[in-house]
Amino acid sequence: MILRKIGRNEYKGYLEFANECIANRVYPMSIVTGTQDGDIYTDDKGCTLFWHYCGFAYISGNVSEDVLEEVYQKFFVPDTERRFVLITDSEHASNYYSGNNDLRIDKRIEYTHGGIPEHRPILDDNYIVERITADNIGDIRGRITPFFSWKDSDTFLRNGFGCIARNKADGSFAAVAFSSAVSPEEVDIGVETAEAHRHHGLASYLAYRMCEEIIQQGRRPVWAHAETNAGSQKTALSVGFKPCRINTVIHK
Repeated sequence: MILRKIGRNEYKGYLEFANECIANRVYPMSIVTGTQDGDIYTDDKGCTLFWHYCGFAYISGNVSEDVLEEVYQKFFVPDTERRFVLITDSEHASNYYSGNNDLRIDKRIEYTHGGIPEHRPILDDNYIVERITADNIGDIRGRITPFFSWKDSDTFLRNGFGCIARNKADGSFAAVAFSSAVSPEEVDIGVETAEAHRHHGLASYLAYRMCEEIIQQGRRPVWAHAETNAGSQKTALSVGFKPCRINTVIHK
């Protein structure tokens, strides 16, 4: 075995390695700081693997082919308890897995925030917005919700934040924007709109509010999405994000 799983009492010693994850820092940093759940593995030679609760995984440092092969055998081949999605900007890693018929190679666009746009999106009169609390977190529906990246609601409410939109007429859940990953310097934004309430500008409005709050906290907003997700791209551009890199996504 090349990779050794480290104990949680050792996590803070890997702060430097998390900060060196150029492909994305906020998810590895959220693990190291104990803000969110995840596992850390090391080859004790300068290579570190961060596996976030949501399934996103990142490799920092000089990664050898032996490490890449062990990652394949340990995380891609078996049915793991949670999904394993390797996100990397390493051409070496991408090339190593590219010929494997059991794996899928996709692209993920990462953004940097260029500042709050002057014109704030307008909230549709048919909706109201609430902050996420213990009283309403259970009403959130969809795939990209706080439960996507947070182990439980208590941890999210303690370390994360967000807001939801409701339909005024019946109070039904319409959309959510929340902190998908949190580090001392950055916050990744997750957004989900219920199908029945799309095309009302809710994603842009809630994402704008999130960006405002993140900047007020002295942190940087983070955004990323699958290369094919045109809706997410439209929302990102509308609230001040600019594409900065394209990462490779490797998964079953």
